[in-house]
Amino acid sequence: MALQKVEFSFPDPDNVADGKDVKETDNGGLEIVLEKSNNDKEAKQPAETTKKEAKKPDIEVEVVDDRAEEDRDQRKMRDAPMDITDEELEDYSERVRKRLQHFSKGYHDQRRTAEQAAKEREEALRYAQFIAEENKKLKETVAKNQEILLERAKKDATGELNAAKNKFKRAFDAGDSKALAEAQEAVAKATLKVERVNEFKLPALQEPENNVQPEVTAPAPSVDPRATEWQSQNKWFGDDDEMTSFALGLHQKLVKQGVDPRSDDYYDTINRRMRQVFPEAFPREADEDDERPRRTNVVAPATRSVAPKKITLTRTQVALAKRLGVPLEEYAKQVAIELRKQNG
Repeated sequence: MALQKVEFSFPDPDNVADGKDVKETDNGGLEIVLEKSNNDKEAKQPAETTKKEAKKPDIEVEVVDDRAEEDRDQRKMRDAPMDITDEELEDYSERVRKRLQHFSKGYHDQRRTAEQAAKEREEALRYAQFIAEENKKLKETVAKNQEILLERAKKDATGELNAAKNKFKRAFDAGDSKALAEAQEAVAKATLKVERVNEFKLPALQEPENNVQPEVTAPAPSVDPRATEWQSQNKWFGDDDEMTSFALGLHQKLVKQGVDPRSDDYYDTINRRMRQVFPEAFPREADEDDERPRRTNVVAPATRSVAPKKITLTRTQVALAKRLGVPLEEYAKQVAIELRKQNG
């Protein structure tokens, strides 16, 4: 075979550093890969930016292997072992034959147990999928019926309002004052009904799980014992109109600012302002208040029960979620809900 001479010069190191790749081929030659154009780089940048801007999941899912240590590194047999025939057993001693028969029986028992367990799992998954589909259909039906009822209520309320307006117009044209008053009352009621219906929102079929548990406020007693005590200590309240009006106005201002009328801050502010505006009513306490160090209310930070951001799933749970077609994130959220219920 004739050899063909090819002139070759070593690649410039500067070109290689600039992004040109030079690699040796299998046949001993060199293959030069030219640098890609700037357009190709620019075309890749939006895709990379999109990946970086991809929304991160709300919770982090960690998958752990829940199998026993001795079962984790086992490898599946490619083919099932062939049963030993009676002719082959004749070549072995009685003791070896019994052991071989015992191993063969154990393998088939294990195979039958695994097949039965697989059938039961398949049936359980089929039933779970059936229940999930039925539940989904029921929710969709309920949502549809709620929308229909809401639309009907809106139409009825609008019809009542139009009828009340027509009644008001007829009474106004007739000059009937009694009918006009009744029609005006009917218009007001119908208008309120329309507003309530339009503001009504359909409840969610499944309430979202709040990460922060809502604070439960105890019902306020009919008579605040501290308010009664404060009133007994300030005899001017109710007797002096000017001071009482100022105290009530200050009360309204503090309530609008979000100050709890049962807190120490509320009463301290009331007492301090009353002594500043009406010092003559508190002759003995005026000097004491100036010298007394102002007490600082230390408010403890509110404790919030926050759901864990990292949920650990076992391999069995991951496999079940995949079989059911449920995303791992949704499955992990349900696991977090169950854990929260168990922990109280």
